[in-house]
Amino acid sequence: MQAAAHPGELGRAAPRVSVVLPLYNSAREVASALSELDKQSYLDREIVLVDDGSSDGTWEAANVLTSGRNDVSLVRTAHSGPAHARNEGLSISRGEIVFFSESDCVYDPAYIQRAVDALDSNPEAAAVCLTGAPLVTRSTLATGCIDIENRVQHRQLERGRIEPFYAWVFRRSVLLKLGGFDDRLFQGEDRDLFRRLKEAKYSVAWVPGVNWRHIRDQTLSQMASKWFTRGRTRLLYLFKHRRTMDTLKAILPVWATALGVLLLFLSPLVGAGVLVLVAALFVGRTLQIMRISWPVVEKRRSYLGYPIFILVRNFSTGLGYSIALVTILKRRIQGKPTGWENL
Repeated sequence: MQAAAHPGELGRAAPRVSVVLPLYNSAREVASALSELDKQSYLDREIVLVDDGSSDGTWEAANVLTSGRNDVSLVRTAHSGPAHARNEGLSISRGEIVFFSESDCVYDPAYIQRAVDALDSNPEAAAVCLTGAPLVTRSTLATGCIDIENRVQHRQLERGRIEPFYAWVFRRSVLLKLGGFDDRLFQGEDRDLFRRLKEAKYSVAWVPGVNWRHIRDQTLSQMASKWFTRGRTRLLYLFKHRRTMDTLKAILPVWATALGVLLLFLSPLVGAGVLVLVAALFVGRTLQIMRISWPVVEKRRSYLGYPIFILVRNFSTGLGYSIALVTILKRRIQGKPTGWENL
């Protein structure tokens, strides 16, 4: 690891909040990401930028942007994934509250203030969930469907039907007790930390509304590529927590569809039966989601393409899981270790 410019020990009192921002090949985004943090109304904070072994000039850009600033620390590590980068940032940060920021998010200027207020109002809370929404720059099938699901989540939270299921702001003391992020995971590391937090019986505060917007892909093809990649690396998270049913739900439709197509050539009746069964289960699940989300959706024409959206996501993710599963089994037979870097 290489630390440089503006390290945390600057001779001033420790700030109350530390913002840890991991960066990987983010030369084009680092300026806007830093600008988002500078817009925050809460000023008793420091910023820790962690370059996760970028090869595109991120490190150089970050040095230029933060030159002369005593509220920013820079750290550079070998490329080891976001979990490792966040842990490195945590290790040199000093605040009692830690906010793990992301370079592809736009934050409300009061984001940190709201998080601090929520923790102050809930002394027993170990973390705080501030809900957000996708940042839509193009009106497409994909963005319309993402909006549907985001509105459903907010509605379910407001009605108390689900509890907060993620957090990016934590008390430092709790992070240290939990051991931080599991750097063996490349995807699902945030869910893993949150799951361990809940299993340890910690409570989570909640700030409703749109407190941030995530800059997501805007087309279905772009999202499909990302879902596939995430599926390949997230399987390690599912294995860690023995979430067998979640794994099966993701891969069985893909395998059953492939089996049904194959059987069409060998036994058309059986093959058609398998495909009809898969289609019926898919339609049932899709209609269930649509029924829940209907009251909160503004652009109802989004529903016309929603089944296609679900189908592409399920297939892309399931295919990613399937390839990862085969790779893991193959490496275990060969006696080789498996990690995100070889999936």
